Amino acid sequence: MMLRLLVLSSLVCAAGLTSAPRAQVPAHASGLLDRLAAIGAVPDGAEREAQTAALWSALRDAGRIPFAHADTAVFLHRGAATSVAVAGDPTGWQPSLVLTRQGASTLWARQTILPEAARVDYKLVLGGSTWILDPANPHTQMSGFGPNSELRMPAWVFPQETVYRPGIAHGTMGPAVTAASAHYATPVVYRVWTPAGYAAGTARHPVVYVTDGHEYADAALGALPTVVDNLIADGRIEAPILVFVDPRYGGTNRRQEQYVQNPGFARFVAEELAPAVDAAYRTRADRESRVILGTSLGGVFSTYLGLQHPDVFGRLAIQSPAYWVSENAGWWTGPSLFQMVAASPAAFTIAMTTGTIRDGEADARRMRDAMLARGHALTYREVPEGHSWGNWRALHDEILPALLPPAPVADEPLPAADGGETGLRLDVHPRPAAGAADVVLDLASAGDARVACVDSLGRTVATLHDGPLAAGRHAFRFEAPAAGRFLCRATAGAVAATAPAVMLR
Repeated sequence: MMLRLLVLSSLVCAAGLTSAPRAQVPAHASGLLDRLAAIGAVPDGAEREAQTAALWSALRDAGRIPFAHADTAVFLHRGAATSVAVAGDPTGWQPSLVLTRQGASTLWARQTILPEAARVDYKLVLGGSTWILDPANPHTQMSGFGPNSELRMPAWVFPQETVYRPGIAHGTMGPAVTAASAHYATPVVYRVWTPAGYAAGTARHPVVYVTDGHEYADAALGALPTVVDNLIADGRIEAPILVFVDPRYGGTNRRQEQYVQNPGFARFVAEELAPAVDAAYRTRADRESRVILGTSLGGVFSTYLGLQHPDVFGRLAIQSPAYWVSENAGWWTGPSLFQMVAASPAAFTIAMTTGTIRDGEADARRMRDAMLARGHALTYREVPEGHSWGNWRALHDEILPALLPPAPVADEPLPAADGGETGLRLDVHPRPAAGAADVVLDLASAGDARVACVDSLGRTVATLHDGPLAAGRHAFRFEAPAAGRFLCRATAGAVAATAPAVMLR
């Protein structure tokens, strides 16, 4: 019996020697860096590699490569290399974030600070010249030049509205159409997307004209048809027709030529394309029912087109605009867009977004201030991201409700002090997952108006507007300061309207 116990004890001890305990993922970046340094200092090569493998497996299985906690990220790499660096949104796509080899190990690391809600694209650069996706990170974001790895900081929220929902009705993408122009020398290709139910319906629709249309339409890039389907199904926007304008023709992408101060291309869109779409589809052919959407140089074109043809386009959607080109003599002549906005008498409804991680945010803020000074109805949003489709696709659900708010119920007249059917109406469309709501005001006549939201104790927590407003529909964004029940109210003169209370988290 004693012999059997000794044998069993020996087997247990042997098993303990051959199976290392599972490594724990450190709770904080400082703990991770300390652990990496300790592994790098282990003198025995076999033991060092065993500890490396155990920690790496734990991090990878937990989805913690790169490692992110609070406002700190640690980029990591495991492998033989002469050097490792990160190039991406935080570095202006220069391989300037250099990782340090951890002692004698094959582990490399570099800590950096980013906003807790940030999301950035990046690649690893090995040996100074080999650019690769991070092999230990499963998250990627497609760009116009292929996939990038994606760092998601802890407070970043995945944009569920970009996910295809099989249980709802979907729109239809039409065939490619090639249009010749009297104003622009090269033919232009475009495709028209119609919302679900269009073929059997009789209603007329607003139209969104989309530059870089081939990328906005791509489910891996802009995912615009998917987002629009979801927003329509949720009752958050009026169903639009989408016109995707492709800058490619004859094997050349002509976006720079088309979008940067090209009056001929602007005339094509305003004087030829828009009338052709109006003739072929059931559209509402007025400036308030036309939106021009673009990103980067396309955002420059949205601004330029509106200023050149304010009688045709009254609503401008601008993402991460590259406004610097209009003050660069190598790109632009004459007054800059900033000067043109300041001088134009036209009034626009505008939604503009920008990232805050090397995304031209200084110029976006400058234009925001210029537009507000001119009295434009502006919805403006900043997010801690870079110049990426991951940024732009996640903001469609804020831009579109601001420019295409859902129509009020037809059989509910606007209340008025004199009992007539004019005055104002207020609708609130909650976005609980984002802790926000879209607040839509319909105003029958121009004048001073105030829109504010209160909490369950009646305390004003947000004043969305207080001042003059033109007649028509206006969209505002209410961001709840905390979880709770909120009530929004609008007043215009002696008339008031209150929307049903909403719960936001």
